[in-house]
Amino acid sequence: MSEFMCFSAQENRTTIPGKLVSGRYRQPFGYRVKRSKGTKDFYLTMTLHGKGLFHNGSEACECPESEISLITPGTPHYYGTPEHTVWEFNWCHFVPREDWLPLLQLPEMIKGIRSARFDNEKDWFHLAGAFNSLIQYNEETDLFSERLAVNALEEILLLISKNTLEKHFQMDSRVEETIKLISQHYRKPFNVPELAARVNLSASRFAHLFKTQTGEAVMEMLNKIRLRQSKKLLETTTLSIAEIAEEVGFNHPFYFSRQFAAFYGTPPAVFRKHILHARN
Repeated sequence: MSEFMCFSAQENRTTIPGKLVSGRYRQPFGYRVKRSKGTKDFYLTMTLHGKGLFHNGSEACECPESEISLITPGTPHYYGTPEHTVWEFNWCHFVPREDWLPLLQLPEMIKGIRSARFDNEKDWFHLAGAFNSLIQYNEETDLFSERLAVNALEEILLLISKNTLEKHFQMDSRVEETIKLISQHYRKPFNVPELAARVNLSASRFAHLFKTQTGEAVMEMLNKIRLRQSKKLLETTTLSIAEIAEEVGFNHPFYFSRQFAAFYGTPPAVFRKHILHARN
């Protein structure tokens, strides 16, 4: 089945990393998804009934009922429904806030794909309820739905962490220090060698550790921090696009606009128009 997914499936369209999207599927044998280059966001699934099969291009693992799976950014992934079952699952694509990253330190089943099992029925019921709320809020379009969806996602990650994480999965203090630094001083022109030197690591060791712990490269995370801050400024200020670009650490407004459009699916000027329209 894993080879069938890897070599027979058509390439699926990649997701827009800044958009929080979720849903529920019920798929029989023959369902398969192929993303040979991975995505720029995290992909979370919660198996309600049956089981799913995941493959990273080299290894395969199953996600049966009462388990969640988490595919990290950039991980090639192929998944689908094995024979003799129907796979019913909740799913969500998201980019985590920096303070959520310790909640994502789950056991790695195969390279790039993490997993956790719920043996407590009550905890599983609570997780399902939070996922239902996330899906519901994502279908709504009022001013509060986006924030409510984000809160529901945070509840999901907290419940998974509460159920799963042990001390040996805690985040490395050097990675935590770096995340705190770039979150507070995102305007500064950081680079990998400079950040590595601050925590007394070589650039290559630091880059590997950061990627392993967080699921993404440090400069990718810095870019996402800047883009999230720019979104807040577009929503709450009258600063020009050029001023916002400079405020969050981008040297060129055109480059900022391209990055914003790739992350949120729309240019910053259009995004601001949508916000103003929604308020009127």
